[in-house]
Amino acid sequence: MESKEYKKELMELKHDAVPGYKPVFLVLFTLGFSYMAYILSQPCF
Repeated sequence: MESKEYKKELMELKHDAVPGYKPVFLVLFTLGFSYMAYILSQPCF
């Protein structure tokens, strides 16, 4: 037998976006990508 709770509609968890994270993420991603490109452009020996 299935319980009554199982047949209830599933609840969805939601949250509001916090402003300011996207620009910070883009800056850090760009810096990290630039650093990786710099490292890979250096000769091994």
